[in-house]
Amino acid sequence: MCRVIVKGVLATSLMLSAALLAGCDAAPAQLERGEEPLPSVRAEAVRLSRDVVSYRFPGTVQASERAAPAFLHGGVLQERYVEHGQRVERGEPLATLHNPAMAPALAAAEARVRELDASLSRLGRDVERSRMLRERNLSAEEELDRLRSEHEALSQAREQALAQRDEAQAQLDELTLRAPFDAEVTDLRVEPGDFVAAGQSVLGLAGLSGREVEIRVPGRLVAQLEVGQEASLMSLSGAQRLAGRVAHVGRADDAMAPVIFDIETEPAPALGASLRVQLALTAQPEMQVPLAAVVDSSGQDPHVLVLTDDETIVRVSVTPGRLTGGWVTVSAASLVSGERVVTAGQGRLEEGDQVRVLP
Repeated sequence: MCRVIVKGVLATSLMLSAALLAGCDAAPAQLERGEEPLPSVRAEAVRLSRDVVSYRFPGTVQASERAAPAFLHGGVLQERYVEHGQRVERGEPLATLHNPAMAPALAAAEARVRELDASLSRLGRDVERSRMLRERNLSAEEELDRLRSEHEALSQAREQALAQRDEAQAQLDELTLRAPFDAEVTDLRVEPGDFVAAGQSVLGLAGLSGREVEIRVPGRLVAQLEVGQEASLMSLSGAQRLAGRVAHVGRADDAMAPVIFDIETEPAPALGASLRVQLALTAQPEMQVPLAAVVDSSGQDPHVLVLTDDETIVRVSVTPGRLTGGWVTVSAASLVSGERVVTAGQGRLEEGDQVRVLP
């Protein structure tokens, strides 16, 4: 579209320039010497523009807290206590797993603790009886020491048995899946009776508080984003506008980077709602020349006329881009910011001509 604008304006621009310069007198010194006067032109410097551009990225509302609970052990899903859309509180049971190998381990550990308790009780009585006999000098000191050593060894064995029992109990408790936080059930991935592998997600949870939107941003723009930066969010229809703030900026992957925005407006949109994130960012520096500097009489070969230090014309091909306030963005292989380009008087000039630049 910008190229069409450029083509439409160039002809008018050139006609005005020619009319303007046609009445300019030749340089007095050249007339006095009888020399042919140099063509008169006007020029402006090429500039770099860093415009602020508004970008829009699509995203979907999701919970700030999310979880996909899974069992640490494999087994068959015995029972599920929740349904899709149900709200649960932290610690509330969600599902139980049947693993026949877990219960016997706990039973064996508990039996071992009971056995050691009985042995300690019996040995404790033996130690007390031996101590009383020793006080009356009716038994040897070595016998009392032996019984005390046995009692201490059994006490240590009992401590180990208790640890094994607690571990077995913890593993058995892990067969019951519980909610890690207050949440809403968003997905049911396994049905009762299905085999569940260790680490396999059973259902999906979304926290009740906090909403966010994740988008993918081109890597060249990520450097302009930082945590805490404000952003504007809106519904696809544009009817609802929300306040947002950058919560996380990820690393670019395949030229795109994930960026997460917290939604600060209450009440927040529903989970799964589609939004657009609007960011006002500085565009990459672009070369700009006055629209009047672009010559494209044939419509096939846009170019500008660059002035060297000795006021000689050099022709440089350009590709016109966006038009803003009378300046057009151009890309060119050999055009540098600060170089002068002819903006009026191009019609009768060729490469290599020398000109006189009007103030």
